[in-house]
Amino acid sequence: MKILIAYYSRTLTNAEVALLIAEDLIAKGHSVDFEKIEPVKEENRWLLLKRTWMNWPPLFIGLFSNKYRRYFYDNFKHHEMDIKPLAYPDVSEYDRIIVGSPKWVFMSYPVARYIRQVEGLKGKKVGFFSAWCGPPLKNFEVEAIFKPACHRLERRGAKVVSLLGLSSGFHEYHIYSIFNFFSYLRFGHFIDFFTTHSEYGKRNRKLFVDLLLDGNVDMMESKGWRRSYEGYGLPIFADGTSLSTLRPLRRWYSKRILKTDPE
Repeated sequence: MKILIAYYSRTLTNAEVALLIAEDLIAKGHSVDFEKIEPVKEENRWLLLKRTWMNWPPLFIGLFSNKYRRYFYDNFKHHEMDIKPLAYPDVSEYDRIIVGSPKWVFMSYPVARYIRQVEGLKGKKVGFFSAWCGPPLKNFEVEAIFKPACHRLERRGAKVVSLLGLSSGFHEYHIYSIFNFFSYLRFGHFIDFFTTHSEYGKRNRKLFVDLLLDGNVDMMESKGWRRSYEGYGLPIFADGTSLSTLRPLRRWYSKRILKTDPE
């Protein structure tokens, strides 16, 4: 097969994932081209934080309201950023397309523009990957990046057949330790367990490639979003919600700080 990997990588983590996926595909006898998505102007992290602040309120509201979260993802108008001219503005000649994006609360703005701008997506089978700092929490991480991305791709006529989510082990705003704490609290593993070069990362990368080449799993099929992260490239324990994460924290606080038996 002829495969295109289009990716944007601000801190090079997603670029590394793209290269590893390409190595896996080439080892299986497929040809790979790269489309490096580049914004016209790469903003520094503090200006970027200012631009993305409006994404936080709906994310946090969605942690506590499933109804709102479903409505928001189904109607979300994604923010975009101007990108440089593409090396492959039309992807019609490719058998598979892979798109990679960092997580800016949701999908990154340059990749959102790429999906809207690139031609030839209709009828294509697409894989989408992302590496973010935290562990694979369902509502806060997994759904926030993949569901809006899948909606946007399918509005362009593509069929999303494979997803890959990994932890980067890095955060630009130096709050890695917070994510590391919640990772251990929720899953019993620190973030290193979920990174690119871990056994978890290798296993899920292989699954991502296999599902992409097979092309028969519809990540947004009528049986619901749940199937997209249970057994298909993302871990079954990605169903950790905000409440299930807070329960062990409350038990720890009661036992260690208040010196009482937790409820």
